Amino acid sequence: MKTPNATHTDSPRRQREIIAAALACFTEKGFPATSIADICKKAGASTGSVYHHFKSKGRLAAAIYLEGIREYQAGMIDALLDEESAREGIFAIVRYHLMWVKQHPDWARFLFQKRHAEYMDDTEEEMKRLNAGFARAMAGWFKPHIRAGKIKPLPWDLFMSLLLGPCQEYSRQFISGHAATDVTAAAEVLGAVAWAALGMKG
Repeated sequence: MKTPNATHTDSPRRQREIIAAALACFTEKGFPATSIADICKKAGASTGSVYHHFKSKGRLAAAIYLEGIREYQAGMIDALLDEESAREGIFAIVRYHLMWVKQHPDWARFLFQKRHAEYMDDTEEEMKRLNAGFARAMAGWFKPHIRAGKIKPLPWDLFMSLLLGPCQEYSRQFISGHAATDVTAAAEVLGAVAWAALGMKG
């Protein structure tokens, strides 16, 4: 007898397994050369199972991107909420960003390279929703420190550029194999740079 809702209970776990398998295949062979059969083999899933969760290879690639963004953003907010001081909050963000890239290089590479791929067209609304929620959570933590005179009151676009712009450049070098500096050392230097740019003196 079929267990009621068994498929639904298992669905999120199975989706993540397929996403992980597809990311591995795209990393190894590239998106155009990867077939659904390749993904099925890597995931140990049937073709029907893959198409049940994702209607096309493009939809699956878009799901990889969105899942990476969700994971990255949720982890950064958690890292930030663990800190109380403005300075340690900024350092925590920089460390988290660089360690996430180190621990998930394939995902990081995919996020850097595929933002404007054709199959991402249908994700604009979800991306806006995720980014808006992320910005609210980040701003909610920083606003008391800005009011207290610990952080410079800058427009949000400039704030984020100063906070993560250098990290993004280092991350590009890291995932391309061109970074000479260890991630831990880089996090301390770039954290200090971000604090110098955003922290209030005195």
